[in-house]
Parts: sequence; C-alpha cells; structure tokens
Amino acid sequence: MLSQEQLKQLKENESKDLLSKRLQRYHYYGILDEYQLHPPTIINNFEYTKLNSYQHFLFKRVLHGLNVYDKAEVEKLHWDKKRRISKVWRRGQREINAWKQMICSKKINNYFKRTFKGKSVEFLISIPVDEYLEDYNNTMSFKDLGIVYEDVILLFMSKGLLPANYLTLSPNDNQKKLKV
Repeated sequence: MLSQEQLKQLKENESKDLLSKRLQRYHYYGILDEYQLHPPTIINNFEYTKLNSYQHFLFKRVLHGLNVYDKAEVEKLHWDKKRRISKVWRRGQREINAWKQMICSKKINNYFKRTFKGKSVEFLISIPVDEYLEDYNNTMSFKDLGIVYEDVILLFMSKGLLPANYLTLSPNDNQKKLKV
C-alpha cells in the first residue's frame, strides 16, 4: 500500500508529464504562443466540455457559421450581421485548412525522414511546412490528425477569430437565453 506522500508524489509526476506532453503537442501544432499568453490557472484547466453556453456559441459560430442558427433565426438576422458571420466563418475555414495542411506536412516529413535516405528526400523535406495550397481543401478529420476542440479554440484565438479574453467570458443577461 502506498503512503499519502507517495500518492501525492505520483499525482505531481503525472500532472508534470501531462503538462510536458501538452506543451510538446502545442509546439507541434504551432499554437504554443497562444497557450503561453494565458495564466496557468486558466489554461491548465481548460476543457471544451467545461465552457459555458456563450463560449460554446461563439466557438460554434466561428466553426459552423450561419448553420448554428435555424432558418427562422437566420431570416430575422440583419443582412450585415449575416455577412459578418459568413466572412468570419470563411476565414476560419481557410485558417483550419492551412493548419491541417501544416500538420500533414509535418507528419509526412517525419515519415520520410524515418523511412527514406538520400538527396531526393532531403529536397522534399526542405520545403517549409508552413507553405500551403489555397486551392486544395484538406478533408482529413480532426480526429485523424489528433486535433481536439481545445486546439481549434486556441488556433482561433491566435488568429483573432475569437476574442483574446475568450477563456474568461461569461454570459450576460441577453446571452443566457442562447441555446447550444
């Protein structure tokens, strides 16, 4: 049987390992800068399932655009608000596509390094991973790439699609009536 001290030490080691893996993941995905901007008390406890309804709504609106609303609500929206929502949604889709292409490039470069040797492979690997094709739509799912919604939220925050104070937002009286 383990003592209380040993249990405490195991939990500390586990949390350190989790933090280390998270930092490596965020660095790999290119969103470490955004992660480091927020206080550890907020960002280390950040989970998609723990967001309030207003935060869910804002995220889903950037991710899905006007599809967040039902048809009756879309008809009631002002034409300018519809245009702004669509504009942010299109930009969000472009950012996600570029991000997915970057992640795929990193994964394939890693595979090439491990599998093949020679000058031709070095030439392929020398292409910067942040270059992407705007006319190519990456159809891989988030799950296939190992991306979770927390990562997408940090990406949107880093690109300015979600507010910088997104993690601390709370709904006001008008926003409490939102359905998610």
